[in-house]
This record gives sequence, C-alpha cells and structure tokens, in this order.
Amino acid sequence: MAKRKTHKEDRKGWPFFNRILADFIELTRFPELPKQPKPGKNYEYWPEVALCANGNPYHGCIRLGSANKLMIGFSGGGVSVDEYTAARPQRVGGQGEMFYSDDVRFGDIIPRIGTFGQSKKNPFRDWNLLFVPYATGDFHCGTGDFPYTDLDGKPAVLHHHGYTNFQMLLKKIKEYVPNPDQILVTGFSAGAFATSLLTDAVAAAFPKCRDITACVDSAIMHYDWQRVAREVWKAPEEIAARLTGDEIVTDSLLALHKNHPEIKIMYCCSVRDAALTQMEMYLEDGRWIPDKAAGLSFQRKLKEMMELLQREIPNLSTFLFDTPDKNSKDADLTVHCLCGSNAAFTTVVDGVSCADWMKRGVGGEVLKLGLGSL
Repeated sequence: MAKRKTHKEDRKGWPFFNRILADFIELTRFPELPKQPKPGKNYEYWPEVALCANGNPYHGCIRLGSANKLMIGFSGGGVSVDEYTAARPQRVGGQGEMFYSDDVRFGDIIPRIGTFGQSKKNPFRDWNLLFVPYATGDFHCGTGDFPYTDLDGKPAVLHHHGYTNFQMLLKKIKEYVPNPDQILVTGFSAGAFATSLLTDAVAAAFPKCRDITACVDSAIMHYDWQRVAREVWKAPEEIAARLTGDEIVTDSLLALHKNHPEIKIMYCCSVRDAALTQMEMYLEDGRWIPDKAAGLSFQRKLKEMMELLQREIPNLSTFLFDTPDKNSKDADLTVHCLCGSNAAFTTVVDGVSCADWMKRGVGGEVLKLGLGSL
C-alpha cells in the first residue's frame, strides 16, 4: 500500500488560512482500510503506485454496507485538455484561471454528505460505497503522462492516471463485494463525465450483475474529445474510439446504450449550469467570465442534447432544474451539481426531490422531470 500522505508535509510557505485548512483536513480524514473493515465506517484505500496529477500518492474511499448493493461514485474537479490548462491547477484561495484538481486533498469530504453520505434521508445509505476522488484532470479515464511547462517556465509532468487509479480501486472493492445484486454508477461534474465514459467498464468487472444504473449529474461539453483522449490523456482506445462527435457525454451514453441496452440511464443538470457554461465558453473562444449570452447558449445546447438522447434512449430519466447560482446573478446562471451535496434532498422538480428521483430510477421507474424548464 502506498504511503499515506499528511497534508502538513506540503504546506510549507502556505498562507495562514491554508495552514488552518490543512489542520482541519487532517482532523477529518478517514482511517486507512484495515484487513477487516467494519460495516458502516468510511476508510481510505491507498493503492501502490496510484498517483495524483502532481505526483503525490492517490487514494480512494471505501465503505461497506448492509445490503448486497454497490454504489460507485466519481468525484468532480475540472479538466485539463492541453499545456495551457495543465499549467493552471486549482489552488485554495487562488484567483484567475484554474482548471482542475491535481491532488486528493479534499477527497474525504464528499462521502459524508448527499447521496454518498449516511444521512437517514439518503436512500443509498445502506449500500456498499466505492468513492473515487478526482485528482488527475482526465475525467477519470487517462493512463499516461503529459509533459508541459509550468508557470515558472520549468518542465513538468501531469500524471493523467485516472483510469489506472480507478481500475486499482475497482479491484479492491471486488474483494468485498464480488457479486452485487444492484450497481449504481454515478458522479458529479468531472465525475459525471466519468459515469458516462466508464459504466461499461463497471459492467465488464461485474458480469453477473443484471441490474445496473448510470446516473450522470451535470455534464455536457463540446470539444475535440477524441484527440484529447488519445493524445493528452492516453485513454484506452475503446474509450477514445467512441468519441466521434464533439459532445463527449452524448457519444458516451449512446455507445453505452447500444452496447448495454439493459443498463438504466439517468441524467441530471441545471438549465444554465454556471461551471459548465464557463468551461463551454472557454473552450469555444477562450473567454473566462461567462455572461447571459453564454448561459442562453448553454441552455440551447442542453435542449438539443436532451432531444437527441430522448430519441435514441427512450427510457432516459431526466431531472432538469433551475436553482439560481448566487455567484452568477448578473449572468443569470444556475447551480452546478446535486448528488454530491445535501441539496440532493431539498431540490425538488415536479414534486420529486433529486434523491428520490435517483431512488425511483434505480428501481426501474422512468421519470422525465423538468424538461419544460428548457
């Protein structure tokens, strides 16, 4: 097992607030996975040679439940597509352009809340959980190293090892849950892209499971993804080959449905998602601060995507909502993601909360909620 890294080790020179934050993270981290984990307890698992984008050791989170059911949750945290974005990872307290998480510093927060947590409100609280933190900038599907020049002009390497890390975590959870009766693959933001890209890999890992659901929470993005997948991330060819258009989730979900028509597919997104609008605008013309026009453009693209997916996947379940984003009032944008926060319990469309929509969808009920908001 890889050496567990304490975040005090790399905080030299940090501002005061960040040092306090590092102390808080250390106090709230999960224990390492023992040989005999206790049900209902969250653990960190550090596979050997698993790496974050910045070269630090990487870990996932495992919690054993009382039901023979498995939730695989992918975390979000941006994306890197070239040398420019590679040189600009996210930093606490940072300003300006920051594109992706390059470390699992906050990886243990999400399994405490929302549909990943253990609240009595969570319909999946008794399931086994494999939570896959995001720290590789590749939508969890890379296998290679990408050289770039950092902001100090020095050569650097971004370790796009998302797929490699995920496969090591998948192997470990199979030791505890070899034949689940049900599987829910879900994720938010970058993890939502991973859900569309990697659910077929989950199905291959659990060939005896006949009840699998893929729930995508907030993902749509137009770009030359096949080139990025092959040349930047070094994604497996079976992933890159299916990216034939310019919208990665559409390509991935259509391929998933074609190859596995028995898998239930669910899609959740806000109508003018602030974070996705910002990245869509950046990839389209290099602008960073979204405006109303960018939000309306995003809404049109989302409507077109929903129309296409519903034609090709008639039993697609939808949850489209329009909660305003408080930080984007001038641009009239809406909030980003639900399942990884307690807003999953309080955000309601047509009388149904997001968490209840997920529960009913996993149970086989097709609910098309919020389409009128487009």
